[in-house]
Amino acid sequence: MDRKEINELRQEIESIDSRLKEIAETLSVSKKNFNFNDFIQEITGAVILAFPFAANADIWEISKNMTFYHAAFTFIATVLGLFIFIRYANVGNWKTQNLAGFIPLRLLTSLIISLVISALSLLILGIYPGIINTFSWFIKTVILVTVFSVIGSIGLDAAK
Repeated sequence: MDRKEINELRQEIESIDSRLKEIAETLSVSKKNFNFNDFIQEITGAVILAFPFAANADIWEISKNMTFYHAAFTFIATVLGLFIFIRYANVGNWKTQNLAGFIPLRLLTSLIISLVISALSLLILGIYPGIINTFSWFIKTVILVTVFSVIGSIGLDAAK
């Protein structure tokens, strides 16, 4: 190979390299902050799963027979599972946003939305105070329904 061929190959390689960089920039998904659309998706996901589970007599029976220790453990396990999912799942378009340095923003929003939607679903369906007639039973049922609504909340947000 002579010098001219080597220079032509070098230019072609540089051209290919610059085109690959352009393609990589085009294909790269920019991570986005939590926004109003994410908030609506979390609400929608929570509603989709909260209402069917809130209307389920098995959930009422399980929550009626739960102790507060079981309810507390269920709530802690739900928060821990949500934290692990948000922290270690490779959801490509989520930008990490923490409150107080270590609490993921999506954990708080998803958990609060799920708790509120779970409580509202029991109230809207008339299950509380119609069927569930004590406040402690209501709280335990909200915690149990939240286990499922948080899956819908974070799942729909992650699926987009």
